[in-house]
Amino acid sequence: MPAEEFPLRFVPAGLDLGDWPAVEAQYRRLELRDLNTTADVEQWLADLSELDAAVNEEEQVRYVAMTCQTDDAERERRYLHFVENVAPNLKRWHDRLDRKLLAAPAAAALPPHYAVLLRQIRNRVDIFREENVALQTEDEKLRTQYQKICAAMTVQFDGREQTLQQMARYLEETDRPRRQAAWELVARRRIADRDAIDDLYDRMVALRDRIARNAGCSDYRAYMFKALERFDYTPAHCEEFHAAVEAVVVPLKRQMQAQRCRDMELDRLRPWDLAVDPHGRPPLRPFESETELLDRCAAAFQKVHPELAAQFDRMRREKLLDLSSRKGKAPGGYMTNFERRRLPFIFMNSVGRHDDVHTMLHEAGHAFHSFAVRNEPLIAYRSAPMEFNEVASMAMELLCEDHLGLFYGREDRNRALRDDLEDVVQILCWIAAVDAFQHWVYLHPAHSRADRAAAWRGVMTRFGGVEDWSGYEEFRDWLWHRQLHPFTVPFYYIEYGIAQLGALQVWLNSRRDYAAAVRSYRNGLALGGSRPLPELFAAAGTRFDFTRNTLEPIVAAIQAELARIP
Repeated sequence: MPAEEFPLRFVPAGLDLGDWPAVEAQYRRLELRDLNTTADVEQWLADLSELDAAVNEEEQVRYVAMTCQTDDAERERRYLHFVENVAPNLKRWHDRLDRKLLAAPAAAALPPHYAVLLRQIRNRVDIFREENVALQTEDEKLRTQYQKICAAMTVQFDGREQTLQQMARYLEETDRPRRQAAWELVARRRIADRDAIDDLYDRMVALRDRIARNAGCSDYRAYMFKALERFDYTPAHCEEFHAAVEAVVVPLKRQMQAQRCRDMELDRLRPWDLAVDPHGRPPLRPFESETELLDRCAAAFQKVHPELAAQFDRMRREKLLDLSSRKGKAPGGYMTNFERRRLPFIFMNSVGRHDDVHTMLHEAGHAFHSFAVRNEPLIAYRSAPMEFNEVASMAMELLCEDHLGLFYGREDRNRALRDDLEDVVQILCWIAAVDAFQHWVYLHPAHSRADRAAAWRGVMTRFGGVEDWSGYEEFRDWLWHRQLHPFTVPFYYIEYGIAQLGALQVWLNSRRDYAAAVRSYRNGLALGGSRPLPELFAAAGTRFDFTRNTLEPIVAAIQAELARIP
């Protein structure tokens, strides 16, 4: 990227952003500056944003390098150096500067544009505790250990070593004994590290409970609702969402699974029967190579809006993507921002499945959100609350449903559409399960592992399907281990459910007027984090509501669409 695109005005050129004394000197410059007028405050905030962006990019570059190859000791060392030596000091300095800003009389006269930022700063000051800095660093190191354990999980199957992500392909094959063998092998491999992962989680829960109580909160749930800046809803709203999913979505999920069992002519549905085509057709294979995936996604984005295609093309040119699964690569997928350059980076584990198409579309939606706010000077406003960030990604998946013909012929396109809508039903149930489980965990921090397993069984009974786990109950009790969020981003999961309802509203809008729906969607993205959540949802043409009032008509629309598909 040309250096002049976003030239540095405050941060010295050549500053070593991994050297804490050098970085600290720049934060000290800000601490010593007078804030006598609103103009002083606005310039101070702009300079702080530039410095934070440069330091944040250094951290993300190191994180990306580590997750792309977790078995590289030097990459791990560089990332952990930042986690241990820079990040804790950043927390302290941000608290000092937050307090400096709030103490400045001129800050009270800032224009309304800064209202959301000031709310965030007051909240950060309220929960910051010096004694938590070391605990949060330890928690971050435990999260890294979880990723390392998962990244090392491979199995020997089909004559070669394969990652667990690569093994997912076999669950789509029509040979049932082969599916079962693949499923059992993966399940045994996961459970082989059960104790190590549970050890990590026990330590995480204890640490997180201490952090919450140090901050004056009754429990970690209360703490995280503040830390995640959930200003517009409460734990009671989440519980209302759980109840709505249980009442409205779970019955549809179980009906679909019962129909699958009948279509497959089985006496009982087993865990390895959930991903295969129920009519015995071969798996959907939307692409053979990474280049094909990229080319076809680019064509889909062109149909959504030409500007999105141009942004995606830039990511390809500048190598801001790492897509294919390989040994040593961390599991999952994400989009992160390189804030100094104001450019997104996409990470995923592609193996040639239909799910990979959606992961690519999903993470690209995040990337388009990043592009939409590049010219916002405040780093705080270059990202929205997660509940709306996920609208950006999930709505992009749904807006591309009409363009799946780029990947498939007519019959397979209909199959893909049906699979995608059924997946929406499944994922809403899984989101409710994972979120409800985390509520239980942190409201009962002294629980035993047996208690935790029992709590998970209760959650699965509440939100699970009709598949038969007889003989495999042990694997079901630790199924939650596969979900990285409780380990690496605790409590960050309900956002997907809230956002899914927003995204589905965008999709329903697109059925009436595609161009208008895309226009409203992009209007919402362009606001970044400068507005409260209800206003962001409204700008995108949707309602911020995740009760039965919103859920029931959406589920009815999904059922109608499923009935229409041949």
